[in-house]
Formats: sequence, C-alpha cells, structure tokens
Amino acid sequence: MELWRELLIGGLQDETCKIDYLNDNFLIEIIQNRCYNVLLELKKTIEDDNLTDKDCFIKIEKILSVLAKNNIFCDRHDFG
Repeated sequence: MELWRELLIGGLQDETCKIDYLNDNFLIEIIQNRCYNVLLELKKTIEDDNLTDKDCFIKIEKILSVLAKNNIFCDRHDFG
C-alpha cells in the first residue's frame, strides 16, 4: 500500500482526530499531522541515548514498531 494511503487510513481511524467540516485541505492536514507525529516519535527513538551503537537492532525494531502502530507496514524483514 502507498505511504500516503496508509497515513490517511491511520489518521481517519485515529479517534483523537477531530474533523469539524470537510474542505479542500482536510486530507492534507490529516496526512501532515500524522506525518509530523510519526516522525517525532521516530526522532525520539533514534536519539535515545540509553541505547549504544551495538543496540542498533533494537532501534530498528522500535522504528518498525512505530511505523506498524501507525498502519505503515514494512515487509522486507520480520523483526517481530
């Protein structure tokens, strides 16, 4: 599935997403809001100083978990 579609579906399924009315920009706003939140969570994971470079696998696994939690699936490797 394409990334924009996964982000849109995740945003529409998110119960905290409040839509008062539909206008030309509402889809873009949902996607941009979801993108920002996902990227913020990924940035926090990458910047986690509690993990050493030897723990890179753990960081990758956490990143994949963040993506999966947001309905963005990467099926190249199974880290679970």
